Formats: sequence, structure tokens, C-alpha cells
Amino acid sequence: MLLLKRWFSSYGWLALKNGLKTADHLLKRGILVNSMCAFCHDYGETHSHLFFECDFSFGIINSLIPQTQNLLLRPNLLQAFEFVEDIADNRSLKALYYLLINSAIYFIWRARNDRIFGNLIDCRSTVIRKIKRACHAKVVGWKNANDLLYLLD
Repeated sequence: MLLLKRWFSSYGWLALKNGLKTADHLLKRGILVNSMCAFCHDYGETHSHLFFECDFSFGIINSLIPQTQNLLLRPNLLQAFEFVEDIADNRSLKALYYLLINSAIYFIWRARNDRIFGNLIDCRSTVIRKIKRACHAKVVGWKNANDLLYLLD
């Protein structure tokens, strides 16, 4: 399970550092790809759009952390992490929210790749379900799991 958490957080770190190979990065390297977002097809694919300007990904983060619905503007990735600092009133809740954001990054990226390379299209609710299932598997091993698992239902 520790590997699972590290796997998700490594994608979160890559996304924060703009290290994922989004269409804008590939085009800058001279690799011809479709520049439009694989989810909304309305905007160019960049890190900031993919995490969480896009309706698809913003809907996911709203479902996972309902307090984000109270934000006046859609957060970028760094703002989402900072928002968790403001709303989480204990370490366990903060750890869960960080896990949810990192898992969302991983599963959004995976859904994006599945759409582009595998011709497999998961709807938003399917991606949310995958995120919650993966986080549940991790959180169930925490000593205060009973206080947090209801948030993943």
C-alpha cells in the first residue's frame, strides 16, 4: 500500500513541476499531436487546464472534496493543495485530502491516456469511482480509518 501512495504522489509531484508530457509540451518539442483537451475538446491541453480548469477534472475534484464548490474561481493544482491546508482541521483529514488530490491527478492522467492511446473513454463518475476505490484501499489501513472512510462513500 505504501507503494500505491508513493505512486500517486509521484504523479502529483510531476504535475506540480509541469513534468507530465501534455500536448503543449510535446508540441514545443516538435512532436505533432492533437493540442486539444481529450476531455472537453474546447481548450488546449496544458497542465493548468488538465488540473483543474477543465470541466471534467473540476467536476472530479468537486465530487472528492465538496468544499471546492465554494471557491469563486477554479483552482490550479497548487491552489488545490493550499486549499486543503485551509480547510482540513486535523492531520488525518489533511492526509486524506492530499491522497485524494494525488489520486485524482493519477487517474485523470490515466483516463486522458486511455482516451488518446487506448480508445477507452471513462465517464467522470467512473473515474471518481476508481479514485475512491483506490483511496479506500489505502485509508482502510490507517489507524483512524473509521473516522475517514465515510468521506469515500
